[in-house]
Amino acid sequence: MEKTTPARCRSHPEAGAGWSCNNCQAPLCPDCVAVRRSMSTEYLSCGLCQGQAVPILVHRSRIPLATQLRGAWRYPFTPTGLAVLAGLSFLLTVCRWAAASTFLLLKFMPTVIGLGIFWGAFFHIVRATARGERELDTPDYSEVFTDCVSPAMRGLVGTTLLWLPGLLYLLFIKGWDVSKPMDEMLSNPAFYVSGGLPQLDWSQVVGDPILWLIVLAGALYLPMALLFAAAGQSVLRMLNPVAVLFAARRLGRDYLITLGALAVLTVALVLGHVVAAGIHALELPLLSRLGAEFVTCLAPFLMAHVLGLLLYNRGDEIGYGSPTDYLEPVLGDARPRVAAPSLRPASIAPAEPPPEASASLTETLAALTQAVGAQDASKALTLYADISEPRSLKQIEPAHHLFVGQAAVAQGQYPLAIKALETAADVAPDGPEASRALVLLARVFAERMKEPERAASIYRYVVHRYPNTDASRFAQRHLSPTS
Repeated sequence: MEKTTPARCRSHPEAGAGWSCNNCQAPLCPDCVAVRRSMSTEYLSCGLCQGQAVPILVHRSRIPLATQLRGAWRYPFTPTGLAVLAGLSFLLTVCRWAAASTFLLLKFMPTVIGLGIFWGAFFHIVRATARGERELDTPDYSEVFTDCVSPAMRGLVGTTLLWLPGLLYLLFIKGWDVSKPMDEMLSNPAFYVSGGLPQLDWSQVVGDPILWLIVLAGALYLPMALLFAAAGQSVLRMLNPVAVLFAARRLGRDYLITLGALAVLTVALVLGHVVAAGIHALELPLLSRLGAEFVTCLAPFLMAHVLGLLLYNRGDEIGYGSPTDYLEPVLGDARPRVAAPSLRPASIAPAEPPPEASASLTETLAALTQAVGAQDASKALTLYADISEPRSLKQIEPAHHLFVGQAAVAQGQYPLAIKALETAADVAPDGPEASRALVLLARVFAERMKEPERAASIYRYVVHRYPNTDASRFAQRHLSPTS
């Protein structure tokens, strides 16, 4: 359900409503919603009629892009962000040094690797920001083509639009003669050892207003082309001016704001290169190169963050993700504050097991602990399957539930695996095993039971319940890119 205007709670008119009841239609504040939890699923109930309470959702763009951009400059300046930036700078420094120091025909490999590292990080930042992450984390380079080669190709295609049209204009319309500088470069034997660029006379063309208009048009075009690239759209769509103009028109004012932010960062990029030249002049072994690379990486990665914020706010306008991914709770991270009443009447006391059953259970639990300690999966599964009472299951260590769940998955006993993994998360939801158990549980539903919707529900729970953890990041990668 999507609301465009804020609602007030029926019982507490002074409080904003974050949920509505499917039964009585009452708008509800956090004090009027109760949470019920069964294993890995949470249920919200209305405090007035006990009906199902569902969040009131609004579009992300209710917070203007200009407001979100105010703190964008802080993005890389966190302990984790600076560490990631330093690591990327080191890798790029090594690639740049290798490209400068090797024979001409060998420069290709370090150049391609460096481009893959840079553009892989660039598009990773765009997509991570579009998911709502606000801290720079380590890019994933586990798949060479997907994480390096493809981003490098898309980045090169996108940036080519900035300079290639102007170059074609100069060569074929303006009649700029570059044959002499090219002949001089090719006749120099040093070129075939270390490479280089021709010494062009830019004074002939730098004052051409048509050239600057072409470059300006490319600068206005480039951000949308990079957005298409980050969103996984085809290269043909990136090169389609009709598609780019249509998307820019749909984004409207937000695209203009983004262009303004990128213009400011372009100035910062130029200043960064000036600072980098000064650092290079110090001629400190390795440190000068590393420091210069670090400084020149700041502005491009902030540009990626700005593009990601635009995609986060308005990505549905260019077909990135599902439209429902852009709806979020109107109260943000606010949680219900009412404890759910017990589902069991207080007057009915649970029956005590007979003494012989307690003794048998104690022996079974002891044998299970011994089997887990000995890594005896078959015996552990047999013993665990004999324990059915929830009260008895809660006496087992979370790590033992997790072990049984992993062993059951390996042996194809998926119902038993689901039971063990749900219980591992249920008995100690704040323990280290809970998030791991839920991730494995989601994988069982997705890969073995062929229930992708239930898997997605568990992944979303992991992202919400265990933010900024390895489990959360794994779950996020298996959700829709904009979830």
